[in-house]
Amino acid sequence: MAAIPRRTSAVPAFFVNSVIENYAAKSSTPISLKHMINFGNAGRNKGEKEEADKLLKGGNFLRTELPTRLSHRLRDLQELPLGVASHPRIAHVYNMYLEAFEQIRKFPVISDLDDNDRFCQFMRETLDKHRVVIPELAIGIAEASPHQLPPAALDRIMLRMLRSRISRRVITEQHLALTEQFRERQRKGKGRADAAFPGREDETRVGIVDTKMNAADVVLKCAELIKALGGPESQVPIVIEGATERTFAYISEHLEFMLFELIKNAAHATVSAHGAEAASRYPTIVTIVHRPRDLELRVSDQGGGIPPYGGLPPDPDDLSSNPLLSPVALAAPLSAQRLDIFSFSHMRRYYQHHAALASTARPADSTSSSLDAQPKTPSPPTIPLVEPAQSSSTASTSTAPPRGIAALHDVNELAGTVQEQLERRRQLGNVGEGERELIDAQMRSGIGLPLSKMYAEYFSGSLDIYTVQGHGSDAFLSIPKFGIAS
Repeated sequence: MAAIPRRTSAVPAFFVNSVIENYAAKSSTPISLKHMINFGNAGRNKGEKEEADKLLKGGNFLRTELPTRLSHRLRDLQELPLGVASHPRIAHVYNMYLEAFEQIRKFPVISDLDDNDRFCQFMRETLDKHRVVIPELAIGIAEASPHQLPPAALDRIMLRMLRSRISRRVITEQHLALTEQFRERQRKGKGRADAAFPGREDETRVGIVDTKMNAADVVLKCAELIKALGGPESQVPIVIEGATERTFAYISEHLEFMLFELIKNAAHATVSAHGAEAASRYPTIVTIVHRPRDLELRVSDQGGGIPPYGGLPPDPDDLSSNPLLSPVALAAPLSAQRLDIFSFSHMRRYYQHHAALASTARPADSTSSSLDAQPKTPSPPTIPLVEPAQSSSTASTSTAPPRGIAALHDVNELAGTVQEQLERRRQLGNVGEGERELIDAQMRSGIGLPLSKMYAEYFSGSLDIYTVQGHGSDAFLSIPKFGIAS
Protein backbone atom coordinates (compact mmCIF):
# COMPACT_ATOMS: atom_id res chain seq x y z
CA MET A 1 0.00 0.00 0.00
CA ALA A 2 1.40 3.38 -1.03
CA ALA A 3 2.33 5.76 1.75
CA ILE A 4 0.03 8.74 2.31
CA PRO A 5 1.81 11.98 1.32
CA ARG A 6 2.71 14.23 4.22
CA ARG A 7 0.89 17.55 4.46
CA THR A 8 3.08 20.38 3.22
CA SER A 9 1.71 22.82 5.79
CA ALA A 10 3.13 22.84 9.30
CA VAL A 11 -0.10 24.38 10.59
CA PRO A 12 -2.51 21.95 12.35
CA ALA A 13 -5.48 20.81 10.29
CA PHE A 14 -8.89 22.40 10.85
CA PHE A 15 -10.46 19.57 12.83
CA VAL A 16 -7.71 19.66 15.48
CA ASN A 17 -7.35 23.43 15.57
CA SER A 18 -9.61 24.83 18.27
CA VAL A 19 -8.24 28.33 17.63
CA ILE A 20 -9.88 28.39 14.19
CA GLU A 21 -13.14 27.18 15.69
CA ASN A 22 -13.07 30.03 18.21
CA TYR A 23 -12.48 32.60 15.48
CA ALA A 24 -15.12 31.07 13.21
CA ALA A 25 -17.69 31.52 15.98
CA LYS A 26 -17.27 35.30 15.68
CA SER A 27 -19.02 37.54 13.17
CA SER A 28 -17.14 39.72 10.72
CA THR A 29 -17.46 43.51 11.01
CA PRO A 30 -19.58 45.20 8.28
CA ILE A 31 -17.80 48.04 6.47
CA SER A 32 -19.50 50.80 4.48
CA LEU A 33 -18.01 53.08 1.85
CA LYS A 34 -18.99 56.05 4.02
CA HIS A 35 -17.15 54.56 6.99
CA MET A 36 -14.02 54.05 4.88
CA ILE A 37 -14.06 57.70 3.85
CA ASN A 38 -14.88 59.09 7.30
CA PHE A 39 -12.24 56.97 9.02
CA GLY A 40 -9.58 58.02 6.51
CA ASN A 41 -10.47 61.70 6.82
CA ALA A 42 -10.89 61.75 10.62
CA GLY A 43 -7.21 61.88 11.45
CA ARG A 44 -6.08 63.54 8.24
CA ASN A 45 -8.17 66.65 8.86
CA LYS A 46 -6.82 67.14 12.40
CA GLY A 47 -3.08 66.72 11.98
CA GLU A 48 -0.18 64.34 11.70
CA LYS A 49 -0.35 62.88 15.22
CA GLU A 50 -4.09 62.22 15.02
CA GLU A 51 -3.71 60.62 11.61
CA ALA A 52 -0.88 58.40 12.88
CA ASP A 53 -3.10 57.28 15.77
CA LYS A 54 -5.84 56.40 13.30
CA LEU A 55 -3.40 54.33 11.23
CA LEU A 56 -2.34 52.35 14.31
CA LYS A 57 -5.99 51.74 15.17
CA GLY A 58 -6.73 50.67 11.59
CA GLY A 59 -3.75 48.32 11.50
CA ASN A 60 -4.75 46.59 14.72
CA PHE A 61 -8.34 46.29 13.48
CA LEU A 62 -7.05 44.57 10.34
CA ARG A 63 -4.77 42.33 12.41
CA THR A 64 -7.78 41.00 14.37
CA GLU A 65 -10.48 41.17 11.67
CA LEU A 66 -8.71 39.22 8.92
CA PRO A 67 -8.26 36.01 10.96
CA THR A 68 -12.00 36.02 11.69
CA ARG A 69 -12.85 36.31 8.00
CA LEU A 70 -10.29 33.69 7.00
CA SER A 71 -11.59 31.26 9.63
CA HIS A 72 -15.07 31.41 8.05
CA ARG A 73 -13.66 30.43 4.67
CA LEU A 74 -11.52 27.69 6.20
CA ARG A 75 -14.67 26.22 7.67
CA ASP A 76 -16.39 26.39 4.27
CA LEU A 77 -13.51 24.55 2.61
CA GLN A 78 -13.34 21.93 5.36
CA GLU A 79 -17.06 21.19 4.92
CA LEU A 80 -16.69 20.42 1.21
CA PRO A 81 -17.13 16.77 0.19
CA LEU A 82 -13.89 14.84 0.65
CA GLY A 83 -13.42 14.29 -3.07
CA VAL A 84 -13.63 18.05 -3.68
CA ALA A 85 -11.63 19.19 -0.66
CA SER A 86 -8.80 16.79 -1.51
CA HIS A 87 -8.37 18.18 -5.04
CA PRO A 88 -4.76 19.47 -5.21
CA ARG A 89 -5.82 23.00 -6.14
CA ILE A 90 -8.48 23.24 -3.42
CA ALA A 91 -6.01 21.82 -0.89
CA HIS A 92 -3.49 24.45 -2.02
CA VAL A 93 -5.98 27.27 -1.37
CA TYR A 94 -6.87 25.75 2.00
CA ASN A 95 -3.22 25.57 3.10
CA MET A 96 -2.59 29.16 1.94
CA TYR A 97 -5.56 30.42 3.96
CA LEU A 98 -4.50 28.36 6.95
CA GLU A 99 -0.98 29.76 6.81
CA ALA A 100 -2.23 33.35 6.44
CA PHE A 101 -4.64 32.87 9.35
CA GLU A 102 -1.84 31.80 11.68
CA GLN A 103 0.64 34.45 10.54
CA ILE A 104 -1.78 37.36 10.78
CA ARG A 105 -3.25 36.45 14.15
CA LYS A 106 0.24 35.99 15.61
CA PHE A 107 1.54 39.31 14.27
CA PRO A 108 2.55 41.52 17.25
CA VAL A 109 0.35 44.39 18.38
CA ILE A 110 1.02 47.52 16.29
CA SER A 111 2.31 50.15 18.74
CA ASP A 112 3.99 52.73 16.50
CA LEU A 113 4.39 53.73 12.86
CA ASP A 114 7.40 51.49 12.36
CA ASP A 115 5.33 48.51 13.50
CA ASN A 116 2.64 49.60 11.08
CA ASP A 117 5.15 49.81 8.22
CA ARG A 118 6.31 46.26 8.94
CA PHE A 119 2.71 45.06 9.06
CA CYS A 120 1.96 46.77 5.74
CA GLN A 121 4.96 45.14 4.09
CA PHE A 122 3.84 41.76 5.43
CA MET A 123 0.31 42.28 4.10
CA ARG A 124 1.57 43.36 0.66
CA GLU A 125 3.55 40.13 0.42
CA THR A 126 0.50 38.16 1.53
CA LEU A 127 -1.73 39.81 -1.08
CA ASP A 128 0.81 39.04 -3.80
CA LYS A 129 1.10 35.44 -2.67
CA HIS A 130 -2.70 35.03 -2.80
CA ARG A 131 -2.97 36.15 -6.43
CA VAL A 132 -3.07 32.44 -7.31
CA VAL A 133 -6.30 31.88 -5.36
CA ILE A 134 -8.84 32.69 -8.10
CA PRO A 135 -7.34 30.37 -10.77
CA GLU A 136 -6.69 27.60 -8.25
CA LEU A 137 -10.18 27.80 -6.77
CA ALA A 138 -12.00 28.12 -10.10
CA ILE A 139 -10.18 25.20 -11.74
CA GLY A 140 -10.45 22.98 -8.67
CA ILE A 141 -14.19 23.59 -8.36
CA ALA A 142 -14.74 23.23 -12.12
CA GLU A 143 -13.09 19.82 -12.09
CA ALA A 144 -15.32 18.58 -9.26
CA SER A 145 -17.92 16.00 -10.14
CA PRO A 146 -21.52 17.30 -10.22
CA HIS A 147 -22.43 14.27 -8.09
CA GLN A 148 -20.10 15.45 -5.31
CA LEU A 149 -20.81 19.16 -5.75
CA PRO A 150 -24.24 19.84 -7.29
CA PRO A 151 -24.78 23.12 -9.19
CA ALA A 152 -26.44 24.93 -6.29
CA ALA A 153 -23.68 23.95 -3.86
CA LEU A 154 -20.98 24.91 -6.37
CA ASP A 155 -22.37 28.41 -6.83
CA ARG A 156 -22.81 28.88 -3.11
CA ILE A 157 -19.20 28.00 -2.28
CA MET A 158 -17.78 30.13 -5.12
CA LEU A 159 -19.93 33.12 -4.18
CA ARG A 160 -18.91 32.89 -0.53
CA MET A 161 -15.22 32.39 -1.28
CA LEU A 162 -14.83 35.14 -3.86
CA ARG A 163 -17.04 37.70 -2.12
CA SER A 164 -15.04 37.19 1.05
CA ARG A 165 -11.82 37.52 -0.91
CA ILE A 166 -12.94 40.85 -2.36
CA SER A 167 -13.90 42.04 1.11
CA ARG A 168 -10.54 41.10 2.63
CA ARG A 169 -8.62 42.77 -0.17
CA VAL A 170 -10.68 45.96 0.12
CA ILE A 171 -10.06 46.50 3.83
CA THR A 172 -6.40 45.51 3.46
CA GLU A 173 -5.72 47.70 0.44
CA GLN A 174 -7.53 50.60 2.12
CA HIS A 175 -5.14 50.46 5.09
CA LEU A 176 -2.11 50.10 2.82
CA ALA A 177 -3.20 53.09 0.74
CA LEU A 178 -3.92 55.28 3.78
CA THR A 179 -0.47 54.45 5.17
CA GLU A 180 1.22 55.19 1.86
CA GLN A 181 -0.59 58.52 1.49
CA PHE A 182 0.37 59.50 5.03
CA ARG A 183 4.04 58.62 4.48
CA GLU A 184 4.06 60.47 1.17
CA ARG A 185 2.81 63.67 2.81
CA GLN A 186 5.47 63.28 5.49
CA ARG A 187 8.17 63.00 2.84
CA LYS A 188 6.87 66.15 1.17
CA GLY A 189 6.54 68.01 4.46
CA LYS A 190 2.76 68.17 4.18
CA GLY A 191 1.77 66.29 7.26
CA ARG A 192 -0.67 69.00 8.32
CA ALA A 193 -4.39 69.22 7.62
CA ASP A 194 -5.57 68.26 4.16
CA ALA A 195 -8.34 70.80 4.48
CA ALA A 196 -5.71 73.48 3.93
CA PHE A 197 -5.21 72.14 0.41
CA PRO A 198 -8.74 71.41 -0.81
CA GLY A 199 -7.85 71.87 -4.46
CA ARG A 200 -5.07 69.30 -4.64
CA GLU A 201 -5.94 66.49 -7.02
CA ASP A 202 -4.31 63.82 -4.87
CA GLU A 203 -6.54 64.70 -1.94
CA THR A 204 -9.65 63.50 -3.78
CA ARG A 205 -8.51 59.99 -2.86
CA VAL A 206 -9.03 58.66 0.65
CA GLY A 207 -7.13 55.41 0.57
CA ILE A 208 -8.44 53.47 -2.42
CA VAL A 209 -11.68 55.49 -2.54
CA ASP A 210 -11.92 58.28 -5.11
CA THR A 211 -14.34 60.83 -3.64
CA LYS A 212 -14.62 62.75 -6.92
CA MET A 213 -14.98 59.95 -9.44
CA ASN A 214 -16.56 60.73 -12.80
CA ALA A 215 -18.23 57.73 -14.43
CA ALA A 216 -17.85 59.20 -17.93
CA ASP A 217 -14.09 59.50 -17.43
CA VAL A 218 -13.96 55.82 -16.44
CA VAL A 219 -15.91 54.85 -19.58
CA LEU A 220 -13.52 56.91 -21.73
CA LYS A 221 -10.55 55.24 -20.06
CA CYS A 222 -12.00 51.80 -20.72
CA ALA A 223 -12.65 52.73 -24.37
CA GLU A 224 -9.07 53.95 -24.74
CA LEU A 225 -7.75 50.75 -23.19
CA ILE A 226 -9.75 48.59 -25.60
CA LYS A 227 -8.40 50.61 -28.54
CA ALA A 228 -4.88 50.24 -27.18
CA LEU A 229 -5.31 46.48 -26.95
CA GLY A 230 -5.93 46.41 -30.69
CA GLY A 231 -7.77 43.72 -32.59
CA PRO A 232 -11.16 44.06 -34.31
CA GLU A 233 -12.87 44.98 -31.00
CA SER A 234 -11.02 48.29 -31.06
CA GLN A 235 -13.07 49.31 -34.12
CA VAL A 236 -16.40 49.29 -32.25
CA PRO A 237 -17.39 52.91 -31.35
CA ILE A 238 -18.16 53.69 -27.70
CA VAL A 239 -20.84 56.38 -27.26
CA ILE A 240 -21.47 58.01 -23.86
CA GLU A 241 -24.75 59.70 -22.99
CA GLY A 242 -26.46 61.02 -19.87
CA ALA A 243 -24.97 62.70 -16.76
CA THR A 244 -21.38 62.94 -17.92
CA GLU A 245 -20.30 65.77 -15.56
CA ARG A 246 -21.39 64.58 -12.12
CA THR A 247 -19.07 62.88 -9.65
CA PHE A 248 -19.52 60.42 -6.78
CA ALA A 249 -17.43 58.42 -4.30
CA TYR A 250 -16.42 54.86 -5.14
CA ILE A 251 -13.48 52.48 -5.43
CA SER A 252 -12.07 53.30 -8.85
CA GLU A 253 -10.51 49.87 -9.37
CA HIS A 254 -13.89 48.18 -8.96
CA LEU A 255 -15.77 50.44 -11.38
CA GLU A 256 -13.00 50.19 -13.96
CA PHE A 257 -13.07 46.40 -13.81
CA MET A 258 -16.85 46.18 -14.21
CA LEU A 259 -17.12 48.69 -17.06
CA PHE A 260 -14.07 47.33 -18.85
CA GLU A 261 -15.54 43.83 -18.73
CA LEU A 262 -18.98 44.93 -19.95
CA ILE A 263 -17.65 47.14 -22.76
CA LYS A 264 -15.08 44.52 -23.83
CA ASN A 265 -17.77 41.82 -24.00
CA ALA A 266 -20.11 44.13 -25.91
CA ALA A 267 -17.39 44.93 -28.46
CA HIS A 268 -16.53 41.25 -28.85
CA ALA A 269 -20.19 40.30 -29.38
CA THR A 270 -20.56 43.04 -31.99
CA VAL A 271 -17.55 41.80 -33.95
CA SER A 272 -18.76 38.18 -33.67
CA ALA A 273 -22.22 39.12 -34.97
CA HIS A 274 -21.34 41.57 -37.76
CA GLY A 275 -17.70 40.94 -38.64
CA ALA A 276 -14.66 43.17 -38.18
CA GLU A 277 -15.33 45.35 -41.23
CA ALA A 278 -18.93 46.19 -40.30
CA ALA A 279 -18.34 46.53 -36.55
CA SER A 280 -17.77 50.29 -36.77
CA ARG A 281 -21.44 50.75 -37.78
CA TYR A 282 -22.76 49.23 -34.54
CA PRO A 283 -21.72 51.35 -31.56
CA THR A 284 -21.83 50.31 -27.92
CA ILE A 285 -23.85 52.93 -26.00
CA VAL A 286 -23.14 53.65 -22.35
CA THR A 287 -25.86 55.61 -20.53
CA ILE A 288 -25.10 57.27 -17.17
CA VAL A 289 -27.89 58.27 -14.77
CA HIS A 290 -27.34 59.81 -11.33
CA ARG A 291 -30.17 59.38 -8.85
CA PRO A 292 -30.28 60.65 -5.24
CA ARG A 293 -29.19 57.33 -3.73
CA ASP A 294 -27.45 55.48 -6.54
CA LEU A 295 -25.71 55.61 -9.88
CA GLU A 296 -27.19 53.67 -12.79
CA LEU A 297 -25.24 52.68 -15.89
CA ARG A 298 -26.50 50.84 -18.97
CA VAL A 299 -24.19 49.26 -21.54
CA SER A 300 -26.11 48.46 -24.74
CA ASP A 301 -24.75 46.58 -27.74
CA GLN A 302 -26.07 45.27 -31.03
CA GLY A 303 -24.15 42.02 -30.88
CA GLY A 304 -27.02 39.65 -31.66
CA GLY A 305 -27.80 38.58 -28.09
CA ILE A 306 -26.37 35.89 -25.83
CA PRO A 307 -27.31 32.28 -26.64
CA PRO A 308 -28.73 30.42 -23.62
CA TYR A 309 -26.12 28.31 -21.82
CA GLY A 310 -23.52 29.11 -24.46
CA GLY A 311 -25.35 26.86 -26.89
CA LEU A 312 -25.43 23.81 -24.57
CA PRO A 313 -28.69 22.27 -23.33
CA PRO A 314 -29.61 23.35 -19.79
CA ASP A 315 -28.92 21.07 -16.85
CA PRO A 316 -32.22 20.11 -15.14
CA ASP A 317 -30.59 20.69 -11.74
CA ASP A 318 -29.91 24.30 -12.75
CA LEU A 319 -33.61 24.88 -13.33
CA SER A 320 -34.72 23.43 -10.01
CA SER A 321 -32.14 24.17 -7.34
CA ASN A 322 -29.54 26.74 -8.37
CA PRO A 323 -29.80 29.98 -6.36
CA LEU A 324 -28.73 32.00 -9.40
CA LEU A 325 -31.23 30.45 -11.79
CA SER A 326 -34.95 29.81 -11.84
CA PRO A 327 -37.58 28.49 -14.26
CA VAL A 328 -39.15 31.96 -14.34
CA ALA A 329 -35.92 33.67 -15.38
CA LEU A 330 -35.22 31.02 -18.01
CA ALA A 331 -38.76 30.57 -19.37
CA ALA A 332 -38.21 33.05 -22.23
CA PRO A 333 -34.69 32.33 -23.50
CA LEU A 334 -35.06 34.48 -26.63
CA SER A 335 -35.67 37.69 -24.70
CA ALA A 336 -34.97 37.45 -21.01
CA GLN A 337 -32.78 38.33 -18.09
CA ARG A 338 -29.63 36.25 -18.34
CA LEU A 339 -28.49 34.77 -15.04
CA ASP A 340 -26.72 31.66 -16.29
CA ILE A 341 -23.69 33.67 -17.47
CA PHE A 342 -22.93 34.48 -13.83
CA SER A 343 -23.15 30.85 -12.75
CA PHE A 344 -19.97 28.90 -11.99
CA SER A 345 -21.90 25.67 -12.40
CA HIS A 346 -22.64 26.67 -15.97
CA MET A 347 -18.95 27.40 -16.52
CA ARG A 348 -18.11 23.95 -15.11
CA ARG A 349 -20.57 22.25 -17.45
CA TYR A 350 -19.11 24.07 -20.42
CA TYR A 351 -15.59 23.21 -19.34
CA GLN A 352 -16.28 19.53 -18.72
CA HIS A 353 -18.42 19.19 -21.86
CA HIS A 354 -15.57 20.24 -24.12
CA ALA A 355 -13.00 18.35 -22.03
CA ALA A 356 -15.02 15.20 -22.72
CA LEU A 357 -15.14 15.99 -26.44
CA ALA A 358 -11.39 16.59 -26.48
CA SER A 359 -10.64 13.34 -24.66
CA THR A 360 -12.23 11.36 -27.49
CA ALA A 361 -10.09 13.19 -30.04
CA ARG A 362 -6.71 12.66 -28.29
CA PRO A 363 -4.27 10.03 -29.57
CA ALA A 364 -4.49 6.68 -27.82
CA ASP A 365 -1.01 7.05 -26.31
CA SER A 366 -1.77 10.41 -24.77
CA THR A 367 -1.40 10.37 -20.98
CA SER A 368 -2.24 14.00 -20.23
CA SER A 369 -5.59 14.99 -18.79
CA SER A 370 -7.11 18.39 -18.11
CA LEU A 371 -8.68 16.89 -14.99
CA ASP A 372 -5.34 16.00 -13.40
CA ALA A 373 -3.81 19.47 -13.21
CA GLN A 374 -1.56 20.19 -10.25
CA PRO A 375 -1.08 23.57 -8.54
CA LYS A 376 1.31 25.90 -10.34
CA THR A 377 1.95 23.37 -13.11
CA PRO A 378 -0.76 24.31 -15.61
CA SER A 379 -1.14 22.00 -18.58
CA PRO A 380 -4.01 23.41 -20.66
CA PRO A 381 -5.91 21.07 -22.95
CA THR A 382 -5.93 22.16 -26.59
CA ILE A 383 -9.70 22.20 -26.80
CA PRO A 384 -11.99 24.89 -28.22
CA LEU A 385 -13.60 26.22 -25.05
CA VAL A 386 -15.51 29.48 -25.34
CA GLU A 387 -16.83 31.92 -22.79
CA PRO A 388 -20.47 31.38 -21.81
CA ALA A 389 -21.21 34.98 -22.82
CA GLN A 390 -19.88 34.54 -26.34
CA SER A 391 -21.91 33.90 -29.44
CA SER A 392 -22.27 30.20 -30.21
CA SER A 393 -21.01 31.00 -33.70
CA THR A 394 -17.51 31.30 -32.27
CA ALA A 395 -17.51 27.72 -30.99
CA SER A 396 -15.99 25.34 -33.49
CA THR A 397 -14.20 22.04 -33.51
CA SER A 398 -11.07 23.54 -35.07
CA THR A 399 -7.86 23.85 -33.13
CA ALA A 400 -8.07 26.92 -30.89
CA PRO A 401 -6.56 28.15 -27.64
CA PRO A 402 -8.45 27.04 -24.52
CA ARG A 403 -11.25 29.27 -23.33
CA GLY A 404 -13.60 29.37 -20.39
CA ILE A 405 -12.26 27.98 -17.13
CA ALA A 406 -9.74 25.91 -19.10
CA ALA A 407 -8.04 29.18 -20.05
CA LEU A 408 -7.22 29.69 -16.37
CA HIS A 409 -4.72 26.85 -16.72
CA ASP A 410 -2.62 29.42 -18.59
CA VAL A 411 -2.86 32.00 -15.78
CA ASN A 412 -0.71 31.44 -12.71
CA GLU A 413 -1.92 34.56 -10.91
CA LEU A 414 -5.09 36.64 -11.02
CA ALA A 415 -5.93 39.61 -8.81
CA GLY A 416 -9.02 40.70 -10.73
CA THR A 417 -8.01 44.18 -11.90
CA VAL A 418 -7.86 46.01 -15.22
CA GLN A 419 -4.27 46.99 -14.46
CA GLU A 420 -3.37 43.31 -14.27
CA GLN A 421 -4.78 42.67 -17.74
CA LEU A 422 -2.87 45.64 -19.12
CA GLU A 423 0.36 44.40 -17.56
CA ARG A 424 -0.12 41.11 -19.36
CA ARG A 425 -0.63 42.98 -22.60
CA ARG A 426 2.52 45.05 -22.06
CA GLN A 427 4.47 41.82 -21.81
CA LEU A 428 3.49 40.96 -25.38
CA GLY A 429 5.84 43.22 -27.32
CA ASN A 430 6.30 41.68 -30.75
CA VAL A 431 5.69 38.08 -29.75
CA GLY A 432 3.99 35.66 -32.07
CA GLU A 433 0.29 34.94 -32.09
CA GLY A 434 0.75 31.78 -30.03
CA GLU A 435 2.36 33.66 -27.16
CA ARG A 436 -0.25 36.40 -27.48
CA GLU A 437 -3.05 33.89 -27.00
CA LEU A 438 -1.25 32.37 -24.02
CA ILE A 439 -0.74 35.68 -22.21
CA ASP A 440 -4.30 36.77 -23.00
CA ALA A 441 -5.81 33.69 -21.37
CA GLN A 442 -7.26 35.72 -18.51
CA MET A 443 -9.31 37.79 -20.94
CA ARG A 444 -10.90 34.59 -22.31
CA SER A 445 -11.42 32.85 -18.99
CA GLY A 446 -15.11 33.75 -18.67
CA ILE A 447 -14.66 34.62 -15.01
CA GLY A 448 -14.85 38.36 -15.66
CA LEU A 449 -18.65 38.63 -15.54
CA PRO A 450 -19.07 36.64 -12.30
CA LEU A 451 -16.35 38.79 -10.71
CA SER A 452 -18.01 41.95 -12.01
CA LYS A 453 -21.30 40.93 -10.42
CA MET A 454 -19.53 40.32 -7.11
CA TYR A 455 -17.85 43.74 -7.29
CA ALA A 456 -21.24 45.33 -7.94
CA GLU A 457 -22.89 43.49 -5.06
CA TYR A 458 -20.07 44.15 -2.61
CA PHE A 459 -21.53 47.55 -1.70
CA SER A 460 -25.13 46.30 -2.13
CA GLY A 461 -25.33 47.16 -5.82
CA SER A 462 -26.40 44.91 -8.69
CA LEU A 463 -25.48 43.81 -12.20
CA ASP A 464 -28.14 42.39 -14.52
CA ILE A 465 -27.98 41.52 -18.20
CA TYR A 466 -30.96 41.23 -20.54
CA THR A 467 -30.72 39.95 -24.08
CA VAL A 468 -32.87 40.01 -27.21
CA GLN A 469 -31.85 37.28 -29.63
CA GLY A 470 -31.16 38.67 -33.06
CA HIS A 471 -30.48 42.18 -31.79
CA GLY A 472 -28.24 42.58 -28.75
CA SER A 473 -27.90 42.84 -24.97
CA ASP A 474 -28.31 45.48 -22.26
CA ALA A 475 -26.25 45.33 -19.07
CA PHE A 476 -27.60 47.36 -16.12
CA LEU A 477 -25.12 48.27 -13.39
CA SER A 478 -26.49 49.84 -10.20
CA ILE A 479 -24.13 51.35 -7.63
CA PRO A 480 -25.59 52.65 -4.34
CA LYS A 481 -23.88 55.75 -3.03
CA PHE A 482 -22.22 54.98 0.32
CA GLY A 483 -23.38 51.36 0.19
CA ILE A 484 -22.70 48.89 3.00
CA ALA A 485 -20.42 45.89 2.47
CA SER A 486 -20.07 42.74 4.52
